[in-house]
Amino acid sequence: MSVALRDKKIFLMFFKRQRGKFMTAGIWLIVIYFLFYCPATRPTWEGLIDVLSNRNPPSWLIATQPGQETNVLQTKIYKRQKLAQFKIKTNFVVQDIKAIVGVKTDNPADPAKGNRTPWEKLKVDVAAAGNTFADFWSVSIVTYQGQTMIVGESSQFQPINLNDRVLRWQKEIEVAAKKYSLEPSLIAAVIEQESGGDPDAVSPVGALGLMQLMPSTAIFLNVDPYDPTQCIEGGAHYLQMQLKEFGNIPEALAAYNAGPSNVKNNSWSNIPETLNYVQRVPQLILKYERIWNENRSH
Repeated sequence: MSVALRDKKIFLMFFKRQRGKFMTAGIWLIVIYFLFYCPATRPTWEGLIDVLSNRNPPSWLIATQPGQETNVLQTKIYKRQKLAQFKIKTNFVVQDIKAIVGVKTDNPADPAKGNRTPWEKLKVDVAAAGNTFADFWSVSIVTYQGQTMIVGESSQFQPINLNDRVLRWQKEIEVAAKKYSLEPSLIAAVIEQESGGDPDAVSPVGALGLMQLMPSTAIFLNVDPYDPTQCIEGGAHYLQMQLKEFGNIPEALAAYNAGPSNVKNNSWSNIPETLNYVQRVPQLILKYERIWNENRSH
């Protein structure tokens, strides 16, 4: 058998085994082309945002309440943010597909994604892009009984404060708090202290996102720190781990800030930044406890 014929058979066998994955990649390439590059089908995004923002949430998402009104301005702001996130995540998908087919790119490797294979990265990035686009399409901001609410991800109204850099992530905070059996006020306090609510924050030592996860910690937790939802979930998970390890909030906060090893050898008390952190965060917890209790009383 000639070398060329043998290589052809090997390639055909590989293609048959990976046929489903090639189909997924092909479908995404077609979708991306018609969404972003084909002049005849590329949507006018601002026009689509306008249409989606000037409607009440459909009844299959949530039943319309008497006195409920769509907050068009805030809905447009929300959708523009989600669209920007979707485009970034779609670019990740494109880079993944290029890596799979062997096309070189100038983009540096993302240390937060660890040693995942191109197919594993594609799976994660496709899911992230899909979830973001679903939020872009379905979510609306409404006013109801004097409160600003976000609707679309669940069957219940969720109070939010879009003008607050931390509380605008209230939905994500509450989901993570419930998953890891934490008080949402603790997560919110850590977010304020770590990043001030900036999802793009990067510290001088390389900590990333809302909860300032180090790339190695993000890899360990299997989250993308650039994604606000995943960063909050990862930070909450890491907080839960420290609470289980040390059994109290001061030492758990010290471990979150300075690393568990510095708590185990009791050297964290000699780090001024960590001392300030351990004193400051409980004050912020009290602040957010009041806010959450006020929301629950309405």
